[in-house]
Amino acid sequence: MNPTNFFKNTTFIICCMIMQSSLAQDKKSDSTTSFSIQIDYLSNYIYNGRADSLKSPYQITTASLHFANGVYTNLIANYLLTPGQKRFDFFELDLGYDYSLGKKISGQLYGSKYFYSGQTNLFNSDITSNIGGSFNIDLGGIQFNHNLDVFFSSKADLQYTPGVEKTVTIKNADNKTWTITPSIYAEISSLNYYESSITQRGLRGPRQPIASGVTSTTTLNSKGMKFLDLNFSIPLNYESKNITFAFTPTYVMPFNKVTTTTVNKTATTTTSFDSTPYAEKNLNNQFNFQIGIGYKF
Repeated sequence: MNPTNFFKNTTFIICCMIMQSSLAQDKKSDSTTSFSIQIDYLSNYIYNGRADSLKSPYQITTASLHFANGVYTNLIANYLLTPGQKRFDFFELDLGYDYSLGKKISGQLYGSKYFYSGQTNLFNSDITSNIGGSFNIDLGGIQFNHNLDVFFSSKADLQYTPGVEKTVTIKNADNKTWTITPSIYAEISSLNYYESSITQRGLRGPRQPIASGVTSTTTLNSKGMKFLDLNFSIPLNYESKNITFAFTPTYVMPFNKVTTTTVNKTATTTTSFDSTPYAEKNLNNQFNFQIGIGYKF
């Protein structure tokens, strides 16, 4: 059996067993089943502190179903708004579970499946799915969050995302609520998806078949877990009985340039070249924002 598939299947089974066990816990008495639709605008796509040379804004439509027992599912459609490239670029399907242990500990267990357009230029689009969980501790109004994810492409990647945030809530008598949540998060990850994505795409652009008779292999020049970026954000949220509004400005500081080398082999020749993606050769601090409005049924 392929080791990656074995790890993926085993991890998925363990996650399902944990979720099934967690479902036996009682949820808050005021929990209800709800369905919601949200439409967002994302000013530029950034992944692990990296952005492409061409700005990639998205219109994001999310349909969410939350059950009273804590189980939820999301269907997310991401429509690329770059002039000359407008299209549904990728879709995401989520299944998860919100849990709480007393008043101080909460978190999620979740899994996601991704579906990409054949024309997508996303440098992380070889990632097909992920499973993960979060463990959050509230200590005197300051919340310490820990997220652990496994991302699957041709190889599995492990990502750890620790963070600290503080939520300030203003609640009116008619149950309309404003919250502001200053947050700092770090992203630490392995980078196997770089190898498979660059092998399929070349330096940039949509998926391209490798020429007949050519074997192409891309490898990381430095493997292992990398501290990739720090995210500073101040999400502002409004919630009433049916209407939600969210605005999240984010400043991202990338770290640790990732370099790759690609080797092309034919029956008679072997050539190698630097295939480091543009985003790595031009690491810069980035700013983006996401703004959206939703309706709960």
